[in-house]
Amino acid sequence: MHAPDALTLAVELGKVLEANGLPYAIGGALALGVHGVSRSTQDVDVNIFVEAERLEALLSVLQANGVQVDAARARTEGVTEGVFFCWAGTTRIDIFLPSIDLSWEALRTRVSATVQGVPTWFLSAELLACFKLLFYRPKDLLDLERLVATASTLDTTRVRALMVETMGGDDERVRAWDDIVRKNAPGPV
Repeated sequence: MHAPDALTLAVELGKVLEANGLPYAIGGALALGVHGVSRSTQDVDVNIFVEAERLEALLSVLQANGVQVDAARARTEGVTEGVFFCWAGTTRIDIFLPSIDLSWEALRTRVSATVQGVPTWFLSAELLACFKLLFYRPKDLLDLERLVATASTLDTTRVRALMVETMGGDDERVRAWDDIVRKNAPGPV
């Protein structure tokens, strides 16, 4: 599997996963774009909603479609850390597996968008925001500011509720979210 850019690769990967009954949602900068925030990226972030017992099937599908996967490392990191990395040509693919309850909410709330003529699954704006809060890197906080300012369908109250449920009301990421919403929401909060 090789594509000229990350978005094309994500669409192609989505078609392969869908054809093999492996539920997925594209995340990261590509999902930001679907929600109205344009940011370039060189990699593909994809959440694949499979239990550990289906990991071998996932690895087989990836390898059969030309994705370079260190299977032993994917088995270890996928199960223990909920993420492993692989490559399609020179493009890195970050595979996120369900490692917390929030992952299953991401499956339930994923949204379909037609990209390059192909229906493709993406993280909802709310779950994208939650995952960015969990990563809590400076670039994620900047992405969240832009998402709150521009995404017309973002339910900021739902994001807060999910973060409180996941991390507790006293977590610094909940306070950071409140601050981002207060400073960047386009209307009354």
